[in-house]
Amino acid sequence: MNRFTLLIFCSSLFILNGNASIARKMVKDGEQIPVKFGNVSAIKRNVTAGEQIFHFDGTHKGKFVDSKGKEIDSSNYSIENGTLIIKKFSKADEGSYVSEPNLVFKKDSDGGMSAVPGPRIIIEIKQ
Repeated sequence: MNRFTLLIFCSSLFILNGNASIARKMVKDGEQIPVKFGNVSAIKRNVTAGEQIFHFDGTHKGKFVDSKGKEIDSSNYSIENGTLIIKKFSKADEGSYVSEPNLVFKKDSDGGMSAVPGPRIIIEIKQ
């Protein structure tokens, strides 16, 4: 019992002290959805088709690329002022979205630095 209590206590300290955040967004099927993380060069998503990265610059600008480097049909997506626009959200778009790279760097008061995972958005279709 003491180990379980200690585990819960340590876990809650970790959760309360973290800087990362997770947001959940429920959307309608076919709705236009903006996905914005600020000034990033790419957005990574994990969907049923696997891990994909949307590029805001470079040779794959405006395209999703899978984990093997193959471009995916990206006609349903566009860029507006540094924001990924999903023109018609579908079941294939459901999943988690993070900035790439997904680290937030923090300078500590003693001069050290630390990094934590950045924000994550989980987008799902309303049932």
